[in-house]
Amino acid sequence: MLTARTLAEAQVYVSLATAADPAAPAVQPAPVEPGRNLTEGADAWTLASPAGDITIPYASEDAARTVGAHFGLGVSRLVDAAQWAVVAATYARRALEADLAYTGSPDQDRDTVEQNWEFAAEAVGEALKFLPDGADAVPDEGVWTEFGRESRAQTPELVTRAKLTDDLEYYQGTLADFRALYGDRS
Repeated sequence: MLTARTLAEAQVYVSLATAADPAAPAVQPAPVEPGRNLTEGADAWTLASPAGDITIPYASEDAARTVGAHFGLGVSRLVDAAQWAVVAATYARRALEADLAYTGSPDQDRDTVEQNWEFAAEAVGEALKFLPDGADAVPDEGVWTEFGRESRAQTPELVTRAKLTDDLEYYQGTLADFRALYGDRS
C-alpha cells in the first residue's frame, strides 16, 4: 500500500496518477469524504482512490499541520521532483488567472488567489527538497516517474537549483505583492 505524508500529498498523487492529459496533470481529484473514500484506522487514515489505497499516518498529518506544511515533512516518496515542479506551475497558472481577474471587490474570491500562490510556492519547496547540498540539479533518482522524466527531457532546466529558486522567489514575491496591494490577512 502507498503511504502519503498528508492528505494533501495524497490528493496531489491521485491527481497526477489519474490525469487523462499528461500535459496537464494536476486535475482535481475526488473530494475526501470520511466514511466514503476515507476510513479511519488505529494509527492512520486509508484513502481509497482510483490510483489505489493510500495510507496517511495521523502522526505525519499532525506534524505537518503543526508547522504549516500542507504536503508534509521530509521528502516525498510518492511524487518526484519534476512532478512537484509541474504541479507548482499549475498552481501558479491558476493563481495568475485569479490574480489578474481580482479587483478587490467584496464579492470576489480572494482566497483562490492567495491559496494558489501559497501552494505554488510550497510545491516548488517540495521539489527543492530533492536537491542535495551544493548540487545544481536534482539527481536522476529524484525523478523516477515516466511523467517526471519526460517533463525534465522537454524542459531540462525544470529541476535545476536556479529555476526552482527563481520560481520560489517569484511565487512568494507575487503573493507578497498581492497582499501589499489588497491588505495582508495572513
